[in-house]
Amino acid sequence: MTTATRTFHQRIRDARPDVVKRQAKNVHKRKIAMKLRVLRDAVGMTQADVARNSDMKQPTIARMEALSGPVPSLDSISRYVEACGGHYDLVITHGDLP
Repeated sequence: MTTATRTFHQRIRDARPDVVKRQAKNVHKRKIAMKLRVLRDAVGMTQADVARNSDMKQPTIARMEALSGPVPSLDSISRYVEACGGHYDLVITHGDLP
């Protein structure tokens, strides 16, 4: 990022702390949505393809890929990923625990 861009982003953060707070709240949803979309694109599927293969509706797939909104359930994530021929692992960490 250029200095001008950083300055622009900093000005936005300073002017709209509510937006920063909302973005921080949605960070997990955005990460999940982006990973799902990347997977779907990588295997060359449409949202309709994923919906058909997962037994979910296309609007549900679109909501799962949306950058904001509710976090999808683990069951929905599993069905989506498996519909794309993939798998996922749930990783839970806490400090130094293995």
